[in-house]
Amino acid sequence: DISLHNYGAAVDIGIIGDNDVLLDMGTPFDFFGELSEPKREKQLLENGQLSKEALTNRLLLRSVMLKAGFTPITSEWWHFNATNKVTAAAKFELID
Repeated sequence: DISLHNYGAAVDIGIIGDNDVLLDMGTPFDFFGELSEPKREKQLLENGQLSKEALTNRLLLRSVMLKAGFTPITSEWWHFNATNKVTAAAKFELID
């Protein structure tokens, strides 16, 4: 499946703290389980699987990225799109 990454139109990103370490986001990058899914954050917080700190950091990341014109997805806290696949295919060259 072709990803927006293949058009240079998506980014995986986090926030690095003063100690040069990724802020607590509840999971590392590329953890493909329910704990990484923004759509489940309320439930995960309520059942104690996601800390308030991790949620606050995720919300900060999303806020910054939204202000920069990117959109989040519901399944990965670290993934943001610059556009949709139709627009990307029309405007950009596919990267192998």
